Amino acid sequence: MKITELLSKIQGEFKISPFRILKILSKIEDKDISFFLKDSEVEISHQTFDFLLKHLKEGYPIEYITKKVLFLGNEFFVDENVLIPRIETEDLVILAVNLIKNKNIKHVIDIGTGSGAIAISIKKQLPKIKVQASDISEAAIKVAQYNAQRLGVNVEFKIGDCLDPFLKDIEEVELIISNPPYVETSFIEQNRFLKYEPRISLDGGYDGQSFFKKISKYSHLLKSKYLLFETSEFTVKKTAEILSTIGKVQILPDSFKKERFIFISPYY
Repeated sequence: MKITELLSKIQGEFKISPFRILKILSKIEDKDISFFLKDSEVEISHQTFDFLLKHLKEGYPIEYITKKVLFLGNEFFVDENVLIPRIETEDLVILAVNLIKNKNIKHVIDIGTGSGAIAISIKKQLPKIKVQASDISEAAIKVAQYNAQRLGVNVEFKIGDCLDPFLKDIEEVELIISNPPYVETSFIEQNRFLKYEPRISLDGGYDGQSFFKKISKYSHLLKSKYLLFETSEFTVKKTAEILSTIGKVQILPDSFKKERFIFISPYY
């Protein structure tokens, strides 16, 4: 199928500009948009056309088509077993790296690691510290291990829920970081753009607080730790209240000035 024919079909069905179509095509095909602009006779495969339709009709993520996403300058493999890392989570890592440097932290754990983007990014920037990461999904852990191998870092991965995989060595841990499931169930069910990402990585229960309620039950083990979590700007105050039993809570903004992160430090 020639590019001119594809543009005609897509425009007729979706009423979107040729430029936007070509931008999406350039991502799917991993080519610069100029490749498509300079030659209107270029051939587009049926597979690419099907992917384009699936993205436009169903909101299927381009990252799952290309199997990759750029996160803090590093390319991570992603598939439907893991959440697609967002730009807001880059801010979480930047906050963590600054904290680790300022407090001379030597041992970090990442809960719900998914693709491994948080743990691997921290380890790449601070190779001398100990970084462990966990996920409840064995398939996700395999993706994270693959990314760690590709990016040349040594992160220890464990399978399990919440703090369970780390209870034996919890005394050594200084910082706990997580981008946990925090989306309200009803929002997921109404949002077609989230339906392809793993539900287990998104669904925080009816109020989005399931993970935070669960980890607060370990408060007796966490009084001396630093904790850094991503959450929703819409429920961040509720999250802060739940976690106040652990230590001193601060709400921190992301790069877009939205209150998104919870930082907990010891009271002393």
